[in-house]
Amino acid sequence: MSEISDNDKVSWWQEAFLIEMVDPETLQRKPIFHLRRWKLIFLAASLIIAISSIVYVLIAFTPLRNVLPKKYSPLDADELVELRNRVDEMATLVSQQEVYITNLQGLISGRPIDSLQRENTPVPSSDREVGQIHRSQEEVDLRETLEMEDRLRSLRQTIRRGGVTDMGQNVIDGFMAPVIGPIGKGYDPSVSHFGIDILAPKNTAVKSIADGLVLQSDWTVETGNSIMILHNNGVISVYKHNSSLLKEKYEKVTQGEAVAIIGNTGTLTTGPHVHFELWLDGFPVDPTAYINIQ
Repeated sequence: MSEISDNDKVSWWQEAFLIEMVDPETLQRKPIFHLRRWKLIFLAASLIIAISSIVYVLIAFTPLRNVLPKKYSPLDADELVELRNRVDEMATLVSQQEVYITNLQGLISGRPIDSLQRENTPVPSSDREVGQIHRSQEEVDLRETLEMEDRLRSLRQTIRRGGVTDMGQNVIDGFMAPVIGPIGKGYDPSVSHFGIDILAPKNTAVKSIADGLVLQSDWTVETGNSIMILHNNGVISVYKHNSSLLKEKYEKVTQGEAVAIIGNTGTLTTGPHVHFELWLDGFPVDPTAYINIQ
């Protein structure tokens, strides 16, 4: 029985597979493939090993390995922590920049800085009930007026003391006039006139004096359609009383690009002109000292 069993095993390995092609007309058979079982198994194993080797090479030595999930090494974890710290630092800088821009906008537009800070300052919660103090609108308006007068009085004193006379000509060298025309009213900080009024016909384009970024582009009761642009070296230019604005907030502009159309909007105007202001580090300067207007 053992001999028959061994023979059966040998015959199983030696069993051949034959593939033939039959002619349908003559029924003649023509063998095209003849392979024993052990050779077939060997070829299949070799094919599996070859495919596995190719896949391993592709994963190990090509960018394909980045597609597959993997565990982070300690170095990758340190890089992630460093990136997170950088993002936190950038978020802090952006927040500080927004506060600076908000205060600067309030300084130029005439709103008290304290009131601007109170708008964005959260009120701390308390478990105790605090009685709410009701103030009339007259009291609120009077308080804001007094704050604005104090701020403007301090600003005028600083300007009279020469707080901005140290600005060098090279800081704003190369700036162009926003509009060419006669000056209706000059720079006079003693009466809170921190710019010059340039007269020009209606529909005249108001141009940016240099490359910059629009910080503010909106309408107020007193100044009408106004636009504020930040330039290099902390220089800020302001254009007021326009009939329309051509640029939006945080939009980049280039020198000589039209940013507004001259007009007569706002309560502090008596005719078509552009009220042009030039500021450096939060202080106004006389534009005619640095830019040829006429």
